[in-house]
Amino acid sequence: MGSRVEAKAEASAHFLARAYTAWWRVFAGTLVTISGASLPVILVLVLLANDPPITPPILVRLVVLFTLLPGLVAWILQRAFAASVALRGANLVVRRRDLQLEIPCHSIEGVVPWVVPIPGPGLALLMRSGRRFRYGLQVADPVPLLEALADGGAIEATGAAWRHGTVVYAHAKQRVQRRRWYHRLGKFVGFALLPAAVLFYTHQHIAYGGPLGEYHLLGLRSYLRTFVIYWSTVSIYLVLYASVWRGMAEGVNLLAAWSAGPRAAGVRRATEIACRVLYYGGVPVLLLLRYLP
Repeated sequence: MGSRVEAKAEASAHFLARAYTAWWRVFAGTLVTISGASLPVILVLVLLANDPPITPPILVRLVVLFTLLPGLVAWILQRAFAASVALRGANLVVRRRDLQLEIPCHSIEGVVPWVVPIPGPGLALLMRSGRRFRYGLQVADPVPLLEALADGGAIEATGAAWRHGTVVYAHAKQRVQRRRWYHRLGKFVGFALLPAAVLFYTHQHIAYGGPLGEYHLLGLRSYLRTFVIYWSTVSIYLVLYASVWRGMAEGVNLLAAWSAGPRAAGVRRATEIACRVLYYGGVPVLLLLRYLP
């Protein structure tokens, strides 16, 4: 029975992290920033560009160049710097593919959360020698790691970190927002079927005189290709539209984490509900406005 408890305690003290040096963190953070900020910027270009307009091929190139490519490189960096952080007795063990470091918890004088949670929330370790630990540790939720460090003997070092805004922000996000890749697939690709079908139906009537006009005139291949173009374009538009609300919501959540503290999780729940209402309710309203005289 005792060995099971010890094994469970040992397993609970392992954390997935990214171990960055300062410059690699800056580089990864820049890529993440470009990838995320490009979405609302592209939306503004779509809305304002009239001569010439942003056509679907141009839209795809913009998204690939400024969103997907930086995001892909950032993801590769995250994979390259993936690390396992574990508490072994009174020592913090950091393992990466190319390194293994063991730090006595009593040698840690301070734990400093990253002020800007980019490329994600993380912690810097200040040593009693006066030097900063070379690798910053990016973790999705710093709270369990802070608990482990306190259990290992660095309780004074973690004192101020618990109330830090980015720690509160990251902890609230992990408690409230847990999404998988298929949630995004359903949100942006599955949900896009509705507005895409309406717009495609309208296009068929205007260009070919009926819902199957292109099929009868040019064949099934051309008909399906046009539908795929509409579907993919609408999916991109939905990503751009959602990025605006997501950016504002995360700004509110970060502000609440710094100012509201314990109420940050409640603010996060409210903003998540608001984003869903504005997205799933706003898209049909925008589509309806397009058909009003």
